[in-house]
Amino acid sequence: MSAIAFLAADPDGYALIDLRDQLTGNSLQPVSSVSREELAGFVAETEARHSPRWAMLRTTPWMQPLAAAGVFLAKAYILSLAQRILHRSPLSTKPLDDFNLEQPTQGREWANQDALFSAPVTGESLAELIAMYLAQRDALPQEPDARRRLELLIHAESVGAVIACEMEEAGLPWDEAGHRALLREQLGERVSDYGRPPKLAAKAQQLAEALGSPGLNPDSPQEMLRALHKAGFAVGSVRAWELEQIKHPLITEVLEYKKLSRLASTHGDAWLDQWVENGRFHPHYVLGTVISGRWAASGGGALQLPHSIRQVVRAPAGSTFVVADGRQLEPRILAAISHDQQLQKAGQQDDLYQWLLDAKLVASRDEAKLGMLSVIYGGGGGASGSVGAALTRSFPTAMRFVEQAAQAGEQGGGVRSFLGRGCPPADEQWLQAQRATSDEASQRAADSAARARGRFTRNFVVQATAAEWALVWMGHARHLIHQAGWSRSCRQVFFVHDEIVFECPTELAGQLQELIRHAAMLAGRSLFGQASPRFPVSVAISGNYADAK
Repeated sequence: MSAIAFLAADPDGYALIDLRDQLTGNSLQPVSSVSREELAGFVAETEARHSPRWAMLRTTPWMQPLAAAGVFLAKAYILSLAQRILHRSPLSTKPLDDFNLEQPTQGREWANQDALFSAPVTGESLAELIAMYLAQRDALPQEPDARRRLELLIHAESVGAVIACEMEEAGLPWDEAGHRALLREQLGERVSDYGRPPKLAAKAQQLAEALGSPGLNPDSPQEMLRALHKAGFAVGSVRAWELEQIKHPLITEVLEYKKLSRLASTHGDAWLDQWVENGRFHPHYVLGTVISGRWAASGGGALQLPHSIRQVVRAPAGSTFVVADGRQLEPRILAAISHDQQLQKAGQQDDLYQWLLDAKLVASRDEAKLGMLSVIYGGGGGASGSVGAALTRSFPTAMRFVEQAAQAGEQGGGVRSFLGRGCPPADEQWLQAQRATSDEASQRAADSAARARGRFTRNFVVQATAAEWALVWMGHARHLIHQAGWSRSCRQVFFVHDEIVFECPTELAGQLQELIRHAAMLAGRSLFGQASPRFPVSVAISGNYADAK
């Protein structure tokens, strides 16, 4: 018997927990009113006896005290995330309103499909929570494979949200003293939050003199661009990727200033004061707001840690990091979702790029990587374009797959990931711009917008599916760690795109890396079945995060 436990606010107390049979909906025990102090113990006991899927509107406020108490929930169903998925998915069979994940404290109203209540529901009360769940179940497709995919996506997204709360509670080990020493070395003594540190101020003055622009504010893109033009550099912007193409000592100085300025503004003393506590960085992860399914962070720059900062991410004595990331993930995902047999054959190899090199489809590994990414992302210029053309001839089924996704986007249509996450069709404003092409300028603008949308949808079908694989990979790794009895000692402490960072006792690191590799294999099979391509992962063991990259 499978059980589901609904966790909702108690209007007369703290929490209500309603345990039901997941198939019949029959109650398995009377609804329990639980105080804040009783919550962790009650949930842990229910988990041990019934192992239910825990259904809640959001992880807040429930997961914070549960994670702090070390309570392990094997399965979850976060209704707000499920609502966003079903609202956007073309596999959904009934229209559901969106949920405002961007402002989660503001409840949205939901029509009660069973007419159990006379008023619209928000999902905050127990009755409303159950009504929302029933509406979502009713919107799932009846076709078995489509239903399996959407359910897997909802369950993986929900467990991902639980993992995010666990990581936020655990925190990422951080050498605060080392970070302060780095700031003093790079920037000089601490100043007020509104002033430039001494070494940064000196560099600003040097740049102003070298560029012949007294009073230059190098943090202003407009001023810096004018100063570079005045000095004879014909650049279109001051973005780092563009400046890096120019080999000149003065441009090197500009880039060095930008690097130090970013360090001061994004990971300076004020950042340390706000985000690091007792030697651990506690970022807040956000799920469901990025259309492709990738995670975001609401503060602290968790998903954008520069290499210069990673050196202060250090495991405590007796512990180490096990850092794992999917190798050549997106080409393997493309092989699976397109059913291109030749690319699937390449994907069975441990090193897909080396296979392309051995097959003489490319002249170097760099060409293999750039060419494949050019195909996926829709690039077409330079050497990568010519290699992409060769790969297109070798993998026609895969290339047709991404081309069809691009064409759908160019025409204003929507696409979906393998499990069913939807990229909605273009909005009315975009469609009107496509129709309003009475002159050459408007036609050029419409064509440019169409190509941009085509590149986005072309990328979406691969990137969104890669994000799904990463979610399922994390879920399997977490389950295997719990089965091994390591939940308290081996903790996931960081995640970005397709990279997971675990902290564990040094003596368990070797076993943990094998478990992580096994979880990657299980993730492929969970999504794509026995015909799944190989999903090898690179694993590094180090007490310093920077050394593992």
